[in-house]
Amino acid sequence: MKTEEILSATVEEYLEMIYNMSMEDEVVIGARLAERFHVSAPTVTEMLKRLVRDGYVEMNSKRHVFLTEAGNEAAEAVLRRHRLTERFLVDMLGMQWHEVHEEACRLEHFISGAVESRVIANLNSPMTCPHGNPIPGSVPNARTYLKDNHAVRLSTVTNGTHVTILCVSEVVEDEEALIMYMHEKGLTPGTHLMMLAQSDGTPSTEPPTGELQEKVRLLVEERVVAISADAAAKLWVVPA
Repeated sequence: MKTEEILSATVEEYLEMIYNMSMEDEVVIGARLAERFHVSAPTVTEMLKRLVRDGYVEMNSKRHVFLTEAGNEAAEAVLRRHRLTERFLVDMLGMQWHEVHEEACRLEHFISGAVESRVIANLNSPMTCPHGNPIPGSVPNARTYLKDNHAVRLSTVTNGTHVTILCVSEVVEDEEALIMYMHEKGLTPGTHLMMLAQSDGTPSTEPPTGELQEKVRLLVEERVVAISADAAAKLWVVPA
């Protein structure tokens, strides 16, 4: 990647999403990107053609999408700015962890290297964003962060297992709504909990709201918390 090249916000958002999906071991195809961005399939196809042309993306015979090394580096640069911005908003400006995602999305494209360096220095080189996701360049390998920490989705945990929340997934259609949901339930990174029961391991197609869908029961600090299967699938946890 050419260091002087300035990418559009839309290109950066595509690279971020492909990176995050790959990090979470999700197969990346055009249809799923269209779902995430709420755009048409032809719109995604044109963007992928552009990313392939510019050397950021490769596609195999099954039309699966992979970032090249240039694509990974570009995605990590913007994710680094995004997650550092979230830390700045929480740790220096006093905003709540569930309030900062959208603000960071607006600011991340305009953070200079000088500002980035000052944030890092003032915050003593934070390793993760407020939602627990790794800050590229501040952890040994952000691409393998989940595997390196032996993290699994909460939805795969068996009853009676004690775990600690590592991070909240960023592969969602409405991240702000998911983070607010977790905030209301008291499920933040570092929270210790025990799986009590869940109906099955299959997430529904419904949004993570409404008591009727909240069939996963957790014990969190001596209180029972009920969440949806969808929400459980979006929490990455590690052994307590």
